[in-house]
Amino acid sequence: MDIFPAPLYQAVLHDFLRGGHFARHLRRMRAVYAERRRVLVSAIERELGSDVRIAGDRAGFHLVLLLPPGAPDHDIAVRAARRGISVIPLSSCYAGGRARPGLVLGYGPTRATEIPDAVRRLKAILRE
Repeated sequence: MDIFPAPLYQAVLHDFLRGGHFARHLRRMRAVYAERRRVLVSAIERELGSDVRIAGDRAGFHLVLLLPPGAPDHDIAVRAARRGISVIPLSSCYAGGRARPGLVLGYGPTRATEIPDAVRRLKAILRE
């Protein structure tokens, strides 16, 4: 990423990788994010049930909440932002064709303990 990376930083990174610290960090973080994903999926299923479908919940830091056809996902995202919930309208991710309404939900930086309340607040927004 850089033409002349500092030798000190290279040495520190080398030691970090060689010492197994990066591998340990990855194992720990995989467990943390898997738990957050599990809590989010569980809360969505409990609070929203069959009103929505979940896609992309197997890995990563995001999942997609598919909304019923015609749902105003952009308006929902704006209302959610006003209440402190950051979501991305799925329809804005389409380059062409008919956009599918939904919400891209990121859970990477959110503590597992905060997720159920956020989903309850999202439920109230969806019912407006």
